[in-house]
Amino acid sequence: MMLNSYVPNACKRYAIAGLAIAMVAPLVAIVGDLLAGADLARAGMNALVSPFGLAAIAAPLAITGFIAGLGHRHDRLVRQLRSERAATEQLRKAAYHDSLTGLRNRHALSEDVDRILARKAAGSSSLALLLFDLDRFKFINDTLGHAAGDAVLKALGSRLQAYCRAGQRVYRLGGDEFVVLWEGSPDRETVSGFCDGLGRAVFRPVDCPGGSVDTAGSVGVALSNGGATTLSDLLKHADLALYDAKGDPEVNYRYFTKNMDADFRRRHQLENDMREGIANGAFHVDYHPVVKADTLSPTGFTARLRWNHPEHGAIAQEGFMPLAETRGLIVPIGNWMLERGLSDAAGWQQQLEITVPVSGVQLRDPEFAAFVLQALEATRISPRRLVCDVQPNATSTDSQIVLANLERLRENGVQIVVSELAASIAGLSMTRAFPVDRVRLDLRSIKALAGEKRLSQMLTLFMQLASTVETPVTLIGVDSAEDLQCAAAAGAVEVQGGFAGAWHGAGKTTSFLTSMDSLAPLVAEKNDLLKVG
Repeated sequence: MMLNSYVPNACKRYAIAGLAIAMVAPLVAIVGDLLAGADLARAGMNALVSPFGLAAIAAPLAITGFIAGLGHRHDRLVRQLRSERAATEQLRKAAYHDSLTGLRNRHALSEDVDRILARKAAGSSSLALLLFDLDRFKFINDTLGHAAGDAVLKALGSRLQAYCRAGQRVYRLGGDEFVVLWEGSPDRETVSGFCDGLGRAVFRPVDCPGGSVDTAGSVGVALSNGGATTLSDLLKHADLALYDAKGDPEVNYRYFTKNMDADFRRRHQLENDMREGIANGAFHVDYHPVVKADTLSPTGFTARLRWNHPEHGAIAQEGFMPLAETRGLIVPIGNWMLERGLSDAAGWQQQLEITVPVSGVQLRDPEFAAFVLQALEATRISPRRLVCDVQPNATSTDSQIVLANLERLRENGVQIVVSELAASIAGLSMTRAFPVDRVRLDLRSIKALAGEKRLSQMLTLFMQLASTVETPVTLIGVDSAEDLQCAAAAGAVEVQGGFAGAWHGAGKTTSFLTSMDSLAPLVAEKNDLLKVG
């Protein structure tokens, strides 16, 4: 042990041992000289210088060289073994850890869950799996760059680790998805308390090179006593709960329930039907007139999508558009709708406007503006006749791609309108990130907000604000003669609603334009009501 401490090199230790053995023969001769006297010593010296004596001296030296060689080989093998062990450990760490955040990865999660569930089968353990998904992560990457996105991921990963306690492990699955695996029979109240504290401990602003970034996230919770027997089951349950949480802005976490699985199957089937409907021509575009409030003469039509489902019959766009957006089908459906609407509008005898809804997903496509301009050129329709109704989900982001698309469309004459109440009010106050050409206010929403008694006052207030900022207003949801009277009294220029009849296909649009007799009684009734007022 002492030799190991002072001479750590194994090759040198072997050489020293061999040299010690080689020195034994001369030492024996010297000792013999001292003990036996001169005659015997002389005889011993003669024996040493004889061939046999020289061989006796050379043999230990040879042994020394041989042992030193063994030591060198042994030392080389030890170094190689240590290098291989270090490489193996490094590969193992890479296989079980995320390279960006240093957190354990999906492979490690799989092994840990299998081990815990095996113990649970023996009745000794249970667990909860919490699946985290960051909100607006793609927006962060698009606007501030991937470096900022990586900084956010690393910061949130570190915060999650610091927030977790005994029995809780943090994993990164990839992208903006994290998992907390919680072993030890946590009850719902404890898990809920953990989720409630995420906003204070984890989802706080992150300082990046491009500035401070606000963070938020949603959580789906799956418990092992909910019927999950594998990691795949747990992740599926947590993902369904996460999907449900993202659909409710009032909460940031949900627990998996069996109803979610049934809803998922229904949505999945509807998604497949939707894909088939696109290919089989099951979608149609219906139209509703937009008219002047004073004369009720048409200024254009608003387009709405209808899906003729083989089992459920006609489904209005409100029934399937949200699913189309979440499943990535809104782009082909929305683009098809725009092309069909322009094609129908090309056949109208009058140069009327056509208003087409546009989702945020479409606007986040860098090629969307080019697609619209190409469709206008193909149908030979003036860009001023197209009104893009920007949906609320698009107005909540100031993505550079969205802004670039809207700017290019407006530069080429396409009109931009917002139609959700809050977005419309923001558009009137000119606080939006992009300018709008007009707003669409929903009379039904204003009624719900103000009540019948204050409806006229609030509507007049909105109209005065619109006049102040020189923004035209189209009042929709005008369903009766009384609604029409209210709209005209408040100073609305354009109106749309049930008073003009039901939505109809492209074939009836031409007949509506050629015959305005159906609206003549309403014109007279409206004028009579205004005179009485």
